[in-house]
Amino acid sequence: MTNEAIHIEDLNIYYEGKALLKDITLDIPEKKIICVIGPSGCGKTIFLRSFNRFTDFNEGLVTRGKILFDGTNALDTSTDVIKLRTQVGMMLQKPYPLPMSIHDNVAYGPRLHGLKDKKKLESIVKESLTEAALWDEVKDRLHEPATKLSIGQQQRLSLARILAVKPRILLCDEPTSALDPVSSHKIEQQLLKLKKNYTILMSTHNIHQAKRLADYVIFLYLGSLIEHGPAKEIFRNPKEEATRAYIKGEYYEEYKVDKEIDVREYGTPSNFMKTMETIESMQIGQVLRIIVDTREALKDIPQGLETEGHKIIHRKKRGDKDWEIVVRKVE
Repeated sequence: MTNEAIHIEDLNIYYEGKALLKDITLDIPEKKIICVIGPSGCGKTIFLRSFNRFTDFNEGLVTRGKILFDGTNALDTSTDVIKLRTQVGMMLQKPYPLPMSIHDNVAYGPRLHGLKDKKKLESIVKESLTEAALWDEVKDRLHEPATKLSIGQQQRLSLARILAVKPRILLCDEPTSALDPVSSHKIEQQLLKLKKNYTILMSTHNIHQAKRLADYVIFLYLGSLIEHGPAKEIFRNPKEEATRAYIKGEYYEEYKVDKEIDVREYGTPSNFMKTMETIESMQIGQVLRIIVDTREALKDIPQGLETEGHKIIHRKKRGDKDWEIVVRKVE
């Protein structure tokens, strides 16, 4: 695996006793685009906000665990948060330009950190706007109010403002969700270029965008880390049923298997009779996993179960010759 930029260990975040993120442990590879995917409310935004302690602004949030950069725990109360936020910049869903000129928006961060040399400031402004693919559009209007820019330009200005303080890590919380397709494309193209020098963590609800950009994928569901790994592996062959369903845009029902039976040794219709005998012994709402080894059984058993009023949760290939059918007893 590539060198890690960040090590996360037992990350838990609670709000008024409710777990928003649960027991997350993983390594983030450096100088890659890492897409954090998952349905709304799964914890993508709070996950990103924990990296630069933006969670500190949420009263009532309790954060536990470690987020390590070069051995320093970002979550430790002794960590210099101002210094941390120069190293970990964040782009939000909606841009918020400062009420000042385009030039001063970009120069704001370096000035705040004590840079007064005018020549160096001018160089940083030009370099940052160029990295954000905005320089050619604004170089003749640098002293106009930033609020006059289009929303797509404002988002790229936000990116330039972050780059001006030379961070190591970019956090992008659904940075194109409020943009038109042309502006979204420009942001995407810049992120692909910037990964040569930065580690980029980006949350997105757009699977097609994740497929275009991601080198590495983190899938969150209901606050839990379900699966993570190289993007090609996750998108081609997800290990978890929840990941597969989300990527395909299918409904996923969380379940716990209460009983499993193997009917591979039975022929038709004995395999169905054995299945019915088992499910009749179970309680309503319980889940049964059935192992089969013929396509005929894969088709006929679910049809028979649905006729009897039970709910098929999924059918899935297990190996070269075997499949599983998962059903919930309804009646």
